[in-house]
Parts: sequence; structure tokens; C-alpha cells
Amino acid sequence: MKDLIDKENLKGKKLTKISAYFKRVGEKETMNGTYHFEDGTSEEGCSYNNNYLSGTINFSNDEDHIPIAEFIEGLKDENWASQVSRSIDNFEGEGSSIDYDEDEFESFEEDDSEGCDYDANIDPTSISFHFKDKEIQFDLSDDNLYEFKGAKYTKNDIIKLVKNFEK
Repeated sequence: MKDLIDKENLKGKKLTKISAYFKRVGEKETMNGTYHFEDGTSEEGCSYNNNYLSGTINFSNDEDHIPIAEFIEGLKDENWASQVSRSIDNFEGEGSSIDYDEDEFESFEEDDSEGCDYDANIDPTSISFHFKDKEIQFDLSDDNLYEFKGAKYTKNDIIKLVKNFEK
């Protein structure tokens, strides 16, 4: 790790932000509503909009941002759902399916959403460290290590690097 700091001239630099990019986070939105049937009857029920999203969560110790400590916890636990929900404006994706409580209906009239649940128990596809005048990006490799310029780092190595820059 010292080699990385020396090679990239990062000694004494302040880490201003960490960006974690995720590919294919599962999102499920439950929507209350009313099913209308051909015979004129109706029934209350739900629809479930299933999406896959990709996007970035930014961590910074600046006010009104997700703290860098939460990046470290996410990397340890691999559960990023709470951070995804707070960063949803940085995610995009297309719906993959809508599942309904009923099989045969003429129309579904949507009411209020119950909100979204995120399946975010995955590793970030890339992690970027941002400094005032420099950015370095670690990409997840096939062997579940993060790679930067040919060198490979475990998640614990990434955590140690973050803590080094926070001193």
C-alpha cells in the first residue's frame, strides 16, 4: 500500500470523496391499487415492479453526505441497501418485470407506492478515491479483488488505504 501512495504521489493528500459504482442492484417497488375485471367488479391488491439498477454511491465526510465510515461498513458487510436508497438519484435502470397479485384483469389503477426494497448484497464493480487534483479507480476483478494498474487489493486493503488517508 505504501508503494501505491508513493507511486501515485498521494502522500499527505486529503481523500475528499469515495465513489462506489454498482452494476445490477435489484429493486422491488410495491404498489397498492385496484384491479378492474371485465365483469365490472374490482378488488384491492398490489403490483410489484422489479428493476435492475446501476449507479454510484458517493461517500464524503462533508456535511449532508453519506460518511466515509459507512463506505467501510458496507465493504465489510456487503449490504449497501440503505446507502442505495439515499443515493437513488444516482442510479438508473430499466424495469425487468411487473408481477401482479391477480392473473386476469382488465386494468390496474395505481394508488400510493409502499416504497422500494433493494437487493444490494453485492460488491461494488469499481471504487474511486477522489483527491483535490487526482482520482484513482480500483476495478473488481474475476478473482474478487480490486485492481489498480496491475496491483491487486483485498477489501481489507481498501479499508486500510481509506484509514491511511483519514489520518
